[in-house]
Amino acid sequence: MHQSILVLILFSFLQAVQVSGQTPSYYHYTSSDGLASSTVYQIIQDRNGFVWFATINGMSRFDGKTFTTFRTADGLHSNSIISLAEGRNGELYIGNYEKGINVLRNGHIENYCNEIQGKNFALSYLLLVPDGNDGQKLYAYRSWGTVSSIQEKKTGALITNQVSTHPVFINQLRLLPNNEIVALSPHGLYTFKNDQLIKLPIAGLPDTDMYCLTQATDGTYLIGSKGMIYQVHNKTVVRRYPVNLPEGKNDVNAILRDRNNNLWFSIMNRGFFYLANGSDQIIDMGVKMGLQNTLVNNYLEDSEGNIWLSTYGKGVYCLNHLYLRSYTENDGMSSNNVYSIIGDPSGHLVIGTFNGINIFNHERFDCLKGSSDKTLTEYIFRIQHIDTDFYVCGSFGGSEIKNRVYKGMRFHLIDRTSFCRTSTRHFLFGTGVNSIRVQSDFGHAKNQAALYFIFGTTPCINRINDIFEDTRKNVWLATGLGLCKLSNLNGPITQWKKTFFPSDPVLNAKINVLIQDEDLVWAAGEKGIACYQLQTDSVTSYTHFEGHDLSAATSIVTDNKHRIWIGNMKGLYLMEGNSIQLLNRQTGLPSDEVFSLYFDRVKNLLYIGTSNGISILDINEFDQSVVPEIRVNIQSIQAGDSVYTNFNNLVIEPEQGSVMIRLKAISYSSPGSITYQYRLKDEWKETDHDFLDLASLKNGKYELEIRAKSQQTEWGPTYSLSFHVLPRFVESIWFYLLILSIFGFLSFFMISWRLKSKNKKIRKELELTERINELRHQALSAMMNPHFIFNSLNSVQYLINSQQNEEAIDYIAMMAQLMRKNLDTAGNGFILLSDEIVRLRLYLNLEKLRFQESFSYEIITGTGIEIDSIMIPNMIIQPFVENTLWHGLRNTGKKGLVKILFSFEEIDVDSKLSKSLIIKITDNGIGINEAKKYKKEDHISKGIQIIEERLKLLSAKMMLPQPILLEDLSCRDVNSHGTEVIISLPPQLYKMIPSKKS
Repeated sequence: MHQSILVLILFSFLQAVQVSGQTPSYYHYTSSDGLASSTVYQIIQDRNGFVWFATINGMSRFDGKTFTTFRTADGLHSNSIISLAEGRNGELYIGNYEKGINVLRNGHIENYCNEIQGKNFALSYLLLVPDGNDGQKLYAYRSWGTVSSIQEKKTGALITNQVSTHPVFINQLRLLPNNEIVALSPHGLYTFKNDQLIKLPIAGLPDTDMYCLTQATDGTYLIGSKGMIYQVHNKTVVRRYPVNLPEGKNDVNAILRDRNNNLWFSIMNRGFFYLANGSDQIIDMGVKMGLQNTLVNNYLEDSEGNIWLSTYGKGVYCLNHLYLRSYTENDGMSSNNVYSIIGDPSGHLVIGTFNGINIFNHERFDCLKGSSDKTLTEYIFRIQHIDTDFYVCGSFGGSEIKNRVYKGMRFHLIDRTSFCRTSTRHFLFGTGVNSIRVQSDFGHAKNQAALYFIFGTTPCINRINDIFEDTRKNVWLATGLGLCKLSNLNGPITQWKKTFFPSDPVLNAKINVLIQDEDLVWAAGEKGIACYQLQTDSVTSYTHFEGHDLSAATSIVTDNKHRIWIGNMKGLYLMEGNSIQLLNRQTGLPSDEVFSLYFDRVKNLLYIGTSNGISILDINEFDQSVVPEIRVNIQSIQAGDSVYTNFNNLVIEPEQGSVMIRLKAISYSSPGSITYQYRLKDEWKETDHDFLDLASLKNGKYELEIRAKSQQTEWGPTYSLSFHVLPRFVESIWFYLLILSIFGFLSFFMISWRLKSKNKKIRKELELTERINELRHQALSAMMNPHFIFNSLNSVQYLINSQQNEEAIDYIAMMAQLMRKNLDTAGNGFILLSDEIVRLRLYLNLEKLRFQESFSYEIITGTGIEIDSIMIPNMIIQPFVENTLWHGLRNTGKKGLVKILFSFEEIDVDSKLSKSLIIKITDNGIGINEAKKYKKEDHISKGIQIIEERLKLLSAKMMLPQPILLEDLSCRDVNSHGTEVIISLPPQLYKMIPSKKS
């Protein structure tokens, strides 16, 4: 009798609860990771995304990466924190086990309430509810005794009250979907109104222990009880979930209904369980996590959809990426290295591993056995399902094909690397030596097969990894040396056409696997992936995509939405349009090394073979999962010795120009994949660090933009931080104005000083030059006038002695005119050319009389010479004319001729052609060389020297040629005699004035 009852209980348990081999993706945190204690009472998430833990040894805050712990040294009344509640304004109420309540506001822990009615009070739970007046009321209670209510006024004063619950024993206070407070008790449900407990009648709910309550998204709520979970709607039980575990209590002590309406619940000291939405099968989730004898006391679903659970003594667990479940050797697999996966319509899954073949069905793994009933342990390359049979390629040894049967499933074991049965009834077997064996019958012996070489016509090391026939009856060979396309397979083997792809970087390297999706043939290999368009015969290759490296691709499949899933040594990629997403260990896979993929189009499940077991990805749940945007929080800003917690209108002192900004972006499902971007000026910069070190900032206003992303999200919203770095005095406008003023003053002073010095020097030079010229001119006049007068008087005396009285009178008259001219111009530096010519004519006429008409003269003005508009230096011509007469013509013994020519010529002055006045005095005398024999130093020669020196002084500022040139004409021609004097006057040495005639 007792045995029958036990069998019935066990049978009932096996029907209701299945001990699942699947392992959820999770993170496990204990005190060794920084958690305050591994005994955790409660978990909550605040509005900023931080998860808080109430533990037996303090309170911890978690950001996905780091735990921050608060204890009595930080202001808590005690280290035993039993309950937490977040207030309307973000404040955190902290329940101490026996020492009242603290509150955390603005980063500081304060006492909130440690006495009620003058007495200390103890608590086990906190419940914060709205009071209907835009305020809130905090309830603190234990399972027995009294319920304390605390209400805070705007002034900060607290209104407290205590209500005895006797004789009712309260397990918990909870809020219903309509914000009604209910008390869960050993005798059913009570409503808590006006601090009174009133029995709440619910149709179908027995008067028994009610331990926990959770709300559902459809407005219902579920209650955990003894061996049963009740779903209530409109005060009526609408569904029951029996929980019958053998050998122990079945008290449901904690419960959670997640956003997808899946049910999570705990049994006292029996781990935790899972009931999927729409299913009646309860799955024991705690067995594989080692929690089957552990008290799981609290649940939390965070903003990302992760499920947190706390335990007594084993820390907390974060179950993430719930669309994934995994299996390993611990679940019955023969090996964790999964190289091939295939399914059949009956729901069986055949898995090829490093150590034989596994068959998976109804959460169980069985191993395929050989002829001697021993488990197969061979390395499996690839498995195909054709019609109703499975064709397994592996290292089985021997050429004979072995056949095995497992529960009606037929397996053909082939000692080849790959296999394909074509629509033309060819059986193709891949080898490792650059060839395929072609048979017309699957059972042909080895010597009846035709050997077909792929690259060339001889064997070499080249494994045929996959053989695939497309819908157009082309056969594709994935080999170690690249891809080969075989066409025209209807003809004899000698007429098969081979096509290679030597110009494509992906298809000309090792190819591992081939698939077809509509008119696209996809290949995955060593260099990446490629697709061949059957309609256009075009190839598109991808070695990288949106910054992701697709090399070492081992597997590829397409799903019902024609999205591409790619497995390689970095994880699993999903390509959809122009976007790509990576799944790896950080996002729930058991390993980054993905070896094989299989997609079940009926169940919409993706099977992922890795180096650490197999994972099953529910694509429906994956597509429905929405990972929230990653938001950036600024934790603190440090500038120099100052730490800022208020970031509004932030002003930084000039000596604190290096700014350290600590960031926090929270992701609990993939905490190690957070990447930050920041922009201070023009372009975004990327960093994996959760801080920014902005060194040596110059003064000015800054607008810092920060954003973050995780591996599963795009860039989140931009956080903007404005701050102003004050200038140092040396950076202020006053400093620049001072520097500019000093620089301006010094520049003005230096320029003025230099100008004054220069002008003074120029004035002195001009004064000196003018004085020298004046003295020279005066000296010349003083020297020449007595000389001329002496000679003239001798001439007059000669004329009188010769009884030439009329000639003497004319001579005296002309001499008087000449002396008058000399006296009139003696003090002038420049005279008109017309006056100079008049004076020359008077002088030459006097000399003709004196020399008794022994010479003649000509004064010629060239083209463009206006004698009334040109002024030349005074007394520069007559000394040369006088020298000509006395030294050139006097000793010739023949009729002399003097020519004086005035003309303009272009002469190079300071590397520039200038219009210069040229004066040429030419005679037909004895010449310079002969004259030197008779010549003595006299006043005329000295006068010429003075004139030459004077012209040099006048032209000292210019790069002029020699101003006076004297040339013996015999040097030009031996038959010529005489002297030519050339005086060059550039524009600076003559003046142009308006003509008196005009």
